[in-house]
Amino acid sequence: MKFTLTTITLFGLLAGVKADRFANFFVDENCNEDGSIGFDLDNPGCFTQYNMKSVYIPNNPIDWNQHYCLVMSYGDEGCDCQNDSYSFLATGFCHQLDGKASSYRFIGGKCDPNNCP
Repeated sequence: MKFTLTTITLFGLLAGVKADRFANFFVDENCNEDGSIGFDLDNPGCFTQYNMKSVYIPNNPIDWNQHYCLVMSYGDEGCDCQNDSYSFLATGFCHQLDGKASSYRFIGGKCDPNNCP
């Protein structure tokens, strides 16, 4: 009986934990103005956003120890190479960007060195 009660309690607590894996980009430096649609941290696909000055990284309690990398590319390179990057844990915060990148992608793990010519 004790095991069953503990198991039910544990499942009840886990059901209340919701993961937010969607980052939003903004045109200001404080994650307030003209927010983009949410981009999934677990989707490594390339997407375009121009003149972004900040990104809100969500708080994801499910993957609290998961490292991510925001890969940034300038100009018309798309996501074929990396001009800049930002390594982070999804703990819920606003990160300032320089506004130079035009293409982004999220990858799991730590960032590699920049490799654009």
